[in-house]
Order: sequence, then C-alpha cells, then structure tokens
Amino acid sequence: MSRRVKCKSGITGNECHLQENYSDLDEFKGWSETYNLAGRLGFDSAEEAWEANPLIQHSVNPSDFRISPRN
Repeated sequence: MSRRVKCKSGITGNECHLQENYSDLDEFKGWSETYNLAGRLGFDSAEEAWEANPLIQHSVNPSDFRISPRN
C-alpha cells in the first residue's frame, strides 16, 4: 500500500514497493529505459531491481525516484 511522503525535492509523492507502482516488469522496463530508473536505485538492470522489489519513493519529478531511506 502506498503512503504519502515528502520527497527529496520537497514535492509530496508516494512511498511503496517497486512492484506496487508498475503493472508488470515490461512497464517498469520501459520507464527504466527512458529515465534510468534501475540505475537511480543502484541496480544494473530493470530485471534485477524488479526481483529485489525495494521500497521506493517517487513523485512527478524523476530526480525523486530513489530507494526509501526506511529500507
């Protein structure tokens, strides 16, 4: 379940597990290729990030996409 958080940029965003935010791996891969999401999380590939399913924070600002400090 997603919870509202204040992200690094100061924008209110969400915190949830990666797999809760995308309908499937293919959707995440598409966004990851565009915005380097797996890399922002410290993973070498979208598949690796998907498998780990970390708790993430995100907003409409791509720079807010990160592993939650609560992880």
